[in-house]
Amino acid sequence: MGQEHAVLAGRRPVSPEVLAMALESALVLDRLHGTGVLTNRTARELQVCGIAARASGIDADTRRDHPYAAYNELKFQVPVFDEGDVWCRMMVRVEEVRESTNLIVRALDSLPIGDALRPLSNPSPGSNAFGLVEGWRGPIWHWVVFGRKGALKRVKVKDPSFSNWTALNYAILNNIVPDFPLCNKSFNLSYAGNDL
Repeated sequence: MGQEHAVLAGRRPVSPEVLAMALESALVLDRLHGTGVLTNRTARELQVCGIAARASGIDADTRRDHPYAAYNELKFQVPVFDEGDVWCRMMVRVEEVRESTNLIVRALDSLPIGDALRPLSNPSPGSNAFGLVEGWRGPIWHWVVFGRKGALKRVKVKDPSFSNWTALNYAILNNIVPDFPLCNKSFNLSYAGNDL
């Protein structure tokens, strides 16, 4: 293991003490379990993605399902929970932090020797490119159209928040008003991401 990332490998991605405080507190568990439920059926109908989807029993991850870069060679677990509540969305995050830390270390260990980046030639005007990556909220879609001299003529980005804002409306149904902040932050959506 290279010295530049040995420090990362030695870190605990999730503090066991902090996690234990949350998972062993009856008050916390009572507030999170059964709060802000997004059913699997509703999540599928709304085409929810990312954390919210995996917390509602949808086993989907762009890195595994449409591998890019080194993901063909990096096997990992996709955390999926079925209940669709705030607790499940929290646990998806906890498990994903653990998996991501391991992926980073393994990817750094397998980097080939040589140039990591190479300049691209100017694409012809009117040509376009499409990209899909798994961000921390879920899949992020990119589409660009090139103009003259490699300038970007048109760019469209679709953030997971665009798909998931509607789902929050369903998750807050039949909850008390003080549960709204828990539901809202468990989705952790982006206003700007919705408007891209």
